[in-house]
Formats: sequence, C-alpha cells, structure tokens
Amino acid sequence: MSYRSALELHQKQKMSQSQIQSLHILSLDNGELSDFLQNEYIENPILDYAPAGSGCAVWERRDFDIPEETPDRIKTYLLDQLNQNNYTKGEWQTMKFMIDCLDSGGFFRVPFKELSGLLTIPVREIKKCYEILSGLEPVGIFSRSLPEYLLRQLDHLGQKTPVLEKIIQNHLDDIALGHISTISKSLNISTAKVRENIAWIRNLNSKPLKGFSTEKIEYITPDIIVTHQEDQWDIRLNDDWIGNYSLNDYYVRMLRGTNDSELKQYFRKKYERCRFLIASIEQRRNTLIKITEAILMRQPEFLKNHGSIKPMTMSEVAEDIHMHVSTVSRGIKGKYLQFPCGIISMKCLFSGSSPASDTPMNAVSIKELLRELVSLENPKKPYSDQKLSLLLKEKGISISRRTVAKYREQLGIRGTYDRKEL
Repeated sequence: MSYRSALELHQKQKMSQSQIQSLHILSLDNGELSDFLQNEYIENPILDYAPAGSGCAVWERRDFDIPEETPDRIKTYLLDQLNQNNYTKGEWQTMKFMIDCLDSGGFFRVPFKELSGLLTIPVREIKKCYEILSGLEPVGIFSRSLPEYLLRQLDHLGQKTPVLEKIIQNHLDDIALGHISTISKSLNISTAKVRENIAWIRNLNSKPLKGFSTEKIEYITPDIIVTHQEDQWDIRLNDDWIGNYSLNDYYVRMLRGTNDSELKQYFRKKYERCRFLIASIEQRRNTLIKITEAILMRQPEFLKNHGSIKPMTMSEVAEDIHMHVSTVSRGIKGKYLQFPCGIISMKCLFSGSSPASDTPMNAVSIKELLRELVSLENPKKPYSDQKLSLLLKEKGISISRRTVAKYREQLGIRGTYDRKEL
C-alpha cells in the first residue's frame, strides 16, 4: 500500500470515529448531555464552564411538571415522625408553629431571638425544639442556609472533607461565577482537584424540599419545547440550565506560548477535544431543531389538540431534512417534547415505533380515559390527581398532576376529598 493510500485510509477511519462520537452526543437527552459535559469538564483543563444564571443556584435544573407539596401535607409528614406523648403541650405547639415558619424550600430563616419574642418563651426552648425538628426527614430540613444544608447532606453521605467544607463555606459565589482559579489559589490545590470537588457539590440538592414527596414520583424534563401563537410555531431547546461551555483563554494562551513540546502536545490534544465537543453540541442543536420542524409540518393538528396523530415514519422525516434515518433515530432517542397540551416521548409520534398502548392521544381521548379511571376507583380510597397522572403514564400518556386536575375539573369530577365515601 502506498503512503498516500495509507494516509487516505487513516483519514477515513478518523472521520468515521468522529462521526460515531457526534452521533453518540446527538443520542443523549439533556440530562445525559449535562452529565457527559461535566465529566469532560473535570478531565479537560481547556474546557471552561459557566453555570446558567447567577448567584448560588448552581444545582438547579429547569424542572417541568413537578407536583407541588402543600404546606399541610408537609406539616403532617413531619409531625408523623414524632411521638406527641414525648413532649409537653408547649413544646408540641412550638414545633407546630416552627414548621409553619419553613420557607417553600424547607429552610428555617427566622432568628431564634425573634421567635422567642413572638412566642414569649425562652430562646433555650426554641433551640431545643429546633434540634428535634432538624433531625427529621428529609435530610437537611430546617437548615438555616444553603451552606449549612450542603454540609448536612455531605455528613449524611459520609463524604464531608476539609476541602469540600472550605469550598462550601467560602466559595459558593466563585463556583456560580466559574472562578476556578480563585478557589485553586485560595486553597492551594490544583484546578483539577477544584473541579472534582465542585462536581460533588453540584450533585447535592439545593433545597431540603426540592422534589420531596411522600409518594414515589417520576419527573419528566422536556428536551424540546414548542409553543404556538398567531399561526406560528416557536421551537426552543430546553438546555439553558446546562450552562455554557467554551475554551479557557488562560490555557489556550499557555498552549500558544509554551516551548515545552510534551506540554504543547498535551494541550493540543485537549484543545482539539474541546473544539470537537463544542462543534458537536451545536450540530446536535441544529439537528434536533430540524427534526422538530419536520414533525411540526407533519403533525400540526395533533400538536395543536385539533385531531389525532397521523401516520409518520422516521424515513419520511429523514427525507424531509435530508439526513440519514439513523440520525433521526438517534435524535429522538430518549427525548421528550413539550407542546401546548402536555409532554410526549418523541418516539411515540412515529408509526410502528412503540406498542399500541403508547399511541399518543388528544385531550378528548385523555379525558375519556380519565373518566374511566375515576369510575373504577375504590370510592373509599379515591385516586389523587398525582396517582391518576401515574396511571395515565403507565398507559403511555405523560401529563402533569396539574393537567390532570384541570381536565378533571373540566369534566365536572370532584376532588379526592369530595369523592371519598366515609
């Protein structure tokens, strides 16, 4: 084989490997993509990361269809963990009052002295009740600040270290702003070590009551959101919360300025990896938008709740957007589409892609199924809206508890409490 033929073969193999990796990135849903990029960020010093938003809310993902917990339900759950007989009447009343003082995230922000004056009882009694309440589940309930809550989680997991403790106590704002070098210099540790610790912190919850429920609830975060207004569709990828990844200027300058051949080779490899990732992410965005545009062209009535789904294959969509059918297949893999009437797995929009039970339904059909589920329930233990949402999901219909409540009210079906036969 000639040198030129060998070179061409090598280039084809390299291109094929790049295409495989690009298709892998395309196949990831937004949650998987975020985890994938965080791992790359930890390992690659040239890849820079800026979290979405500002302040310390660096653990928040954009959650949709999350059931809200009512204060009464939370209060009941907390009090059920205590034996009233173990406390005086005054202590019990004080603890009930303190539970009412929790903010929506489960933090306790009221100063002990202020509460003491309000209830006209000594501060020591307030502190005693606080110690009892702060030991309840979920872990970290009654934390007085975000750093305290994060440290309590690490304690519970047995993962608290001096470095993690210092970062949480002194550098949460630096994490939010992406100031890795500031933390590195302050603690005298490598940037790689800083990134590893930040990855640990980002895996923690940001609020004691975030996603809390006494029932098992599954969450669906849509990857793509489409809205319809004035005869126009708007498509938006729900990936803002993932943050922004770019090239780190400091290390790029080091790459260009170093005369160390070994160091230059190392940074060159990392630099090319960064460029590939950034290009692949942009390609992924463009591909998902094109696939969604094709779906909107073929399924406008269903997505506007004016009719049922029409037969549609991946091959047809691939032809519409001039791409290979395998690209479409990977593009819709594990992805969810939010449209004006709910959230649906993109795979369910294609003919022959799922069992009959997963066939999408319009609002009228969903309401009829909802009416049927209610008619079959145990009248002494009627289904909650959350339970109805889970039952519908088992039939391939993903709508939120709030949407169930709306449909139920439109059908004239009373709430759980009013349906219960005593």
